[in-house]
Amino acid sequence: MGDSDLGRAADRLRSTLRAAAADGFVGVTAPGLAARLEQEVTELARRLPEADRAPWRDLYRRLAQFERLGVHDRAAWVAEAMRCSCALPVATTRPRARRDDPLLRLPGVGPKVAERLRAAGISCLRDLARLVPRGYDDYRGTADPGSFVEGAEVGIEGTVRAFRQGRIRGGRFMATCEVDVSGNVVLLRWFHPMRGLSARLSPGTRVRAHGRVRRHGGRWSMAHPVLRAPGEAGGIVPRYPEVPGVGPDRLAKLCRAAVDLLDAEEEVSKVPACVADRVGLEPAADALRYLHAPPPDLSDEALSALRAGRSPAHRSLLFEDLFVVQLALARRRARVLRRGAAVVACTDGPDLEMVRAAVPFEPTGAQVRVLHEIAADLASGRPMMRLLQGDVGAGKTFVAFAAAAWVAAAGAQTAIMAPTELLARQHARTLRPWCERAGLRLATVTGRMGRAERASVLALVASGRIDVVVGTHALLTESVVFRELGLAVVDEQHRFGVEQRARLREKGAAAHLLVMTATPIPRTVALAVYGELDLSVLDELPPGRTPTRTRTFAGARGLAAARKALCEAVRAGGRAFVVCPLVEASDAVAATNVEDAAAAYAAFVGEARVGRIHGRMAPDERERVMADFRDGRIDVLVATTVVEVGVDVPEATVMLVEHAERFGLAQLHQLRGRVGRGERPGLCLLHTDAPVGSDAARRLSVLARTNDGFEVAEADLELRGPGEVFGRRQAGAAGTFGGLLGALSLSLVEDARREARALLEASPDLADHPALRAEVERFEALGAARGGEAG
Repeated sequence: MGDSDLGRAADRLRSTLRAAAADGFVGVTAPGLAARLEQEVTELARRLPEADRAPWRDLYRRLAQFERLGVHDRAAWVAEAMRCSCALPVATTRPRARRDDPLLRLPGVGPKVAERLRAAGISCLRDLARLVPRGYDDYRGTADPGSFVEGAEVGIEGTVRAFRQGRIRGGRFMATCEVDVSGNVVLLRWFHPMRGLSARLSPGTRVRAHGRVRRHGGRWSMAHPVLRAPGEAGGIVPRYPEVPGVGPDRLAKLCRAAVDLLDAEEEVSKVPACVADRVGLEPAADALRYLHAPPPDLSDEALSALRAGRSPAHRSLLFEDLFVVQLALARRRARVLRRGAAVVACTDGPDLEMVRAAVPFEPTGAQVRVLHEIAADLASGRPMMRLLQGDVGAGKTFVAFAAAAWVAAAGAQTAIMAPTELLARQHARTLRPWCERAGLRLATVTGRMGRAERASVLALVASGRIDVVVGTHALLTESVVFRELGLAVVDEQHRFGVEQRARLREKGAAAHLLVMTATPIPRTVALAVYGELDLSVLDELPPGRTPTRTRTFAGARGLAAARKALCEAVRAGGRAFVVCPLVEASDAVAATNVEDAAAAYAAFVGEARVGRIHGRMAPDERERVMADFRDGRIDVLVATTVVEVGVDVPEATVMLVEHAERFGLAQLHQLRGRVGRGERPGLCLLHTDAPVGSDAARRLSVLARTNDGFEVAEADLELRGPGEVFGRRQAGAAGTFGGLLGALSLSLVEDARREARALLEASPDLADHPALRAEVERFEALGAARGGEAG
């Protein structure tokens, strides 16, 4: 036998021993550990010279009693085995572990387990090491029933008095166990069969249980508690996302083993040490071990921070992800700026007066401020890369028009891309009279155009005889060619990916880019996700607009009252939107639907005055219904969220959202913005089935309190957490930051942005940091593959 064979056998045993010894020897109680140790010690002894086998023979002999030993004696055996293993060689041919190595590098991971992990999105050692627990259970200590509080999570230890299981009325399964705890009976209950339950809970057996206590039948009870052996070492146990076919204990052990393997090869973190020191980061391996195996002596405050995802460990790991993303964003920005762009001279005099003269209103101070920022970009000789965000009705379309007018005056063209044909046609209707007064030629390009009409329009665009082209994704097709595209405008930009933005801009040799959103974004999120773009904010509404009043209604009676209020407003001469979560009835979802709601409203206002619109309808039919609503032939339009953007009906005064708890705050704010756009004030009615005091009810109260979209966005971030907000923004960053966003803060994002830009100034191609560069390129490739906002 060669030394390499002995080294590999010793490495396998050492890996098992390390896993058993981790976290204060918690692993010594793992199922199957004795059998695995027996196999590995046998394999090791076969490869050892006869003179070196004596200590291992003794350890092997004691293994026969391992399952009967208590935790302390098992830990003593493992410690002695680890001491003996120190004298053994290591495998000389073992390749170095890398972050992207397959899971099969880990002991105990075979093809089947690896495939189950891959199905859950865990494909390499890095994924496993950074699988952040979704919560933590505190199994430290026990409590006496006299100290119980309704709904609290507690641990108990006592003697089983009685155990029963079987079918009850209706054929449902139930198991109950009465446990005597200091003379008080606590009832444990299960509502589905569990293997081995009766064997563990025979009368007279001592048992330890952890769960949430509630009063039931005059005594305390726990439903589906976690059972542990009396005297078993308790601790703070992570809860991971479920991976079918891989039990939670095994998953936890694999996560810890992945961290140990990568830490041994210094492959855990790619943040330069100087950056980590300046920002005050914990070593990444220590941070991961803290998350996967929290120390048992955590204070209540530290445990609360851990459970909320706001621990120093979460912060340190999130910084690494933010740092990589900010490097990718800064590199993308640098690549674009290197190209240069045509200079568009925009003075504050005649050009601004020219666009003022083309519109029937006076621009707000915020619009003028943003136009100065855009004018400076256009005159800089570098491509503009600007994100314009503004509240509903703040006037983003006018800003885009002014920029297009300046670009046209310089001899170039503008493309305005919207995510839906409804929104594209709305933009065209708004822009056409302005363009006519400014002497600009406007055309639309959508996927539904006839062949002859499309060919004619595209020929005019290619020859430069069209100044402003408004369209949908159809603008990205190869057949759309500009003579000289000077400005690419992307509206509702969160519905487009980075690659789509780039494809539109690259239809010009050196086009400027303006991306717009009517969904206010908290500054923290804006910097983290759109950090390569300069930010402009329209935070002022046109004068004279009356804020929309918002009321909330709860339950079935509340829905009836909200519908009655809407119909009264319609009878008084208003027009109304009704938004439902579903198109038609569903057995799986208890919520109203467009078809049934439309029939209910028809009983109030007459069938001819009620319209329906949803995404399953043909585009021509949707456009006809919208035209009928705009022109007053329909009074009540029952819809899904297809009316969230791109609908401008000044006569609409009422918006009723049924089952509003099923929508996000930002989305509800957008829907509210569809009304009150004319001379009459708007009314927004929000119905919910959520009970008073629930999280959903608290979210809706934000809308009742304020009409400020930026305040709504900050509240959305605080109440729902960054995870869902990022999830709506982009697949790439959400996947990168997953599980860590509780630690997100403006200061952390700013630190990551500052450090990333400083590092790129010192090393533009990251040549001095090859491992970090590989990580950045990995993120860039991931974002491109997903087609989402990877930055």
